[in-house]
Amino acid sequence: MRTSGQRDPSHSSFPVQESEGLIFSDERISEEDLYRYTRRRWLCNEQKELSKRYVRFDLQELIRAALDVSDGSRYCTRVLKCLEGLHNKAFILTMDNGVEVFAKLPNPSAGPARYTTASEVAAYDMLREVFKVPVPRVLAWSTDATNNSVGAEYIIQEKVQDVRLGSLWNQWPQKAKLNLIKQVDNLLSLTGDAKPLTVDSVAPEVLERFAIGPLTSAELWTGARKDMALDRGPWRNPIQYTQALGKNEIGWIKSHAKSRMNYYRSMEDQEHPEDGLALLTQYMDAASYLIPSSDDEAASSNVLWHPGLHLDNVFVDPETHEITSIIDWQSACVAPLFYQSGIPRMFQHPGPVQEGCEEEQKKIENDLESETMHKYYEAQVYKRAPRHWSVLQRKTIPIMRKPVELVTGVWERRNLFFLRQSLIVLAAYWEEVYSDSGLTCPSQFTKTDLELFSKLWPYQETED
Repeated sequence: MRTSGQRDPSHSSFPVQESEGLIFSDERISEEDLYRYTRRRWLCNEQKELSKRYVRFDLQELIRAALDVSDGSRYCTRVLKCLEGLHNKAFILTMDNGVEVFAKLPNPSAGPARYTTASEVAAYDMLREVFKVPVPRVLAWSTDATNNSVGAEYIIQEKVQDVRLGSLWNQWPQKAKLNLIKQVDNLLSLTGDAKPLTVDSVAPEVLERFAIGPLTSAELWTGARKDMALDRGPWRNPIQYTQALGKNEIGWIKSHAKSRMNYYRSMEDQEHPEDGLALLTQYMDAASYLIPSSDDEAASSNVLWHPGLHLDNVFVDPETHEITSIIDWQSACVAPLFYQSGIPRMFQHPGPVQEGCEEEQKKIENDLESETMHKYYEAQVYKRAPRHWSVLQRKTIPIMRKPVELVTGVWERRNLFFLRQSLIVLAAYWEEVYSDSGLTCPSQFTKTDLELFSKLWPYQETED
């Protein structure tokens, strides 16, 4: 589309980016297709799901905002609607002088648009200016849809010029992949092994520019939760965090949960909100123990961590194999390394598959390269990021943080079984997890509880 910021987009043709920026389809789409989600369909509750991903805005005003930060540009010559993710609308705007910018607008499913946008902008700024991590520069942004001409919250960034790692990874020799792992670990060391990002340790000049705000993850803001006075932080210590998540869930179940059938449990008896509340009582009893030790400096270090690093949010120079940008920091948070440490999924070796899948098992067993990547990443963490390694290699930490990961949305997501499982595992390994502490496990399960759990286990494993 060519426009000076005045033409009606409903009469123009918008090329739609199909995948990885390599394949394009010059399909004419309606103006309405700019706002709605068109990538996939839903078999159930489709209108509800589509409404979570619908954003209406003024394209002409978005173009004007982009022109204001595109030096020397007079008008926009092309708009590409990017292949859609679940949480954002994204466009590449090309100007008359060849300048390209990336425009991003959060869907309702992304969480609170104001906080989500402000948090992402701040994260990019901190990553660039404080940690020197290669991320796109933010050129313009707005967190107030009611007071901007676009009519929606937005971020305009410089467009990343290189290639997504996902389109090259399978073509690279192992040497290039191992070098890439070194680069990723070095960058994570900047954010994970630098001075902890606590209020007491951040330099005064940084404090003037940044603030720790509430969590912006969608699970705390969508549906009925957006109108509830939930405790979304910030918190001054991990105990406040683990307890707040439990209290939030108790409040939601009391206000909104309804009795329902759980056919894995019974073909006749319903599952009641009281069942969820009883389990959450056990979670709350354990919550104050699901934290790093106060004298464990490594696990207690507050770090800024990428929320989901994978092959398609890393950009590289195809010639030098060097990382040039890391994107998708939406809803990244500052939290103790205890809750954030892990191996990026692009380097994780798959675990064993279910028994009986002999062909698949053989494939995984023969996937030596995948195992090599996993082990090499661990070796690099050991050498380059001692704080991260001291947390990563402790097998008890996943046992302690699993209940915290599961508690939010436990009723809506039908995760009661898995939360109960995590608390049973915690009780089973209590003496190992809290060795020499003399503490008594607060979570107690009766013989009836364990029998019911054992009965449900094979069905839930299949479901999972």
